[in-house]
Amino acid sequence: MVHVSSSHGAKDGLEEAFDYRGNPPDKSKTGGWLGAGLILGSELSERICVMGISMNLVTYLVGDLHISSAKSATIVTNFMGTLNLLGLLGGFLADAKLGRYKMVAIAAFVTALVKP
Repeated sequence: MVHVSSSHGAKDGLEEAFDYRGNPPDKSKTGGWLGAGLILGSELSERICVMGISMNLVTYLVGDLHISSAKSATIVTNFMGTLNLLGLLGGFLADAKLGRYKMVAIAAFVTALVKP
């Protein structure tokens, strides 16, 4: 957990951050390109997985369920739009109301309930 306190006496007006032990962060070991690479890599992997799932969904709808290509494309487009909007809704709820840890726990619980 990170504690952020506003320092009114600071010259530059910046806030001070502390880790869970109360120590200031070591800026040579935090953030930087390693953190950015991990975030970009996970986002790239997530996007590739979603595109793969959507292509498999089209194949399943057309092949196994015998739905027309136009109707299956509409279903997949609605699915992709819903995924993106629910991500925005979850981000808003996490930032404004629940906090990130509580929101992640709720989303994981709902995901565990929905999985067959």
